[in-house]
Amino acid sequence: MDKQGPHSVTQPNAIILTSGITGSSVFTGLISRAGYWTGDTTFRKSEYDTYENEELIQLNEKLLKEAGYTGDYTREFSHDAISAVASLFGKTDARAYRIFVDKCNARRPWVWKDPRLWLTIRFWKNFLKLDDCRFILITRDLMQSWVSQTLRRRIQTYRYTRYYEEGIKNSIISFFTENNLRHLHLQYDELVFHPDKTLQAINGYLQTNLTVSDLSNVYHKPLYRRARRSMLEHVKAVLIYMKNYSERLDLAPNRTAEDQIALKKPSSD
Repeated sequence: MDKQGPHSVTQPNAIILTSGITGSSVFTGLISRAGYWTGDTTFRKSEYDTYENEELIQLNEKLLKEAGYTGDYTREFSHDAISAVASLFGKTDARAYRIFVDKCNARRPWVWKDPRLWLTIRFWKNFLKLDDCRFILITRDLMQSWVSQTLRRRIQTYRYTRYYEEGIKNSIISFFTENNLRHLHLQYDELVFHPDKTLQAINGYLQTNLTVSDLSNVYHKPLYRRARRSMLEHVKAVLIYMKNYSERLDLAPNRTAEDQIALKKPSSD
């Protein structure tokens, strides 16, 4: 429920672009506290609500299938996949996408967040009034990203984690540049350590009045501390990585970025 009351139709919509495992669910839940619509139903993991519109997820999955994408977007970055999805505009039946955008606009302001959006946003832009949207880029400390990936049994080197995260970030920034779009770059670590400063930035950008109380409603760990994994979790991640070292994802030397990924099945350990 919107704890701040109804909003004007002039309230800007929000689109969050990120790689995933960056704390973006906390940001989206926070923004929803300002009355931003997240969908009829949202995707819930066993531990938390992602605040991802399930209809948006289904349409993004449909786009990836139509583009012939068979990779793992949570582990691999691909310029070719981005181009393949973008090229679908004018070729695929657009009715479902137009209907979805119209549905969202009828409930504005809305907020979109789905990690697949870094692959599909160049298709979606054709159905959006970009001037009515505010774009937010979410990133996280790279070492914390590596730990989170490893604890999920996604075995990869820190070097590969950096390549993947920076590839997505640079692609998103290029999208902003190509379309002359303003954006707000936020870091999960800073939201937790300096919530007042981050909230001020969000409020100024989205014309909202979010407070630390709103943040505490969606983030249930201590604030004003570095959002870092515990030493025990770091040790566990290192042990998992060492045990499954032969299954790691890495960048092969002396090969181009797109060709140097040798994907292996995630370990079952």
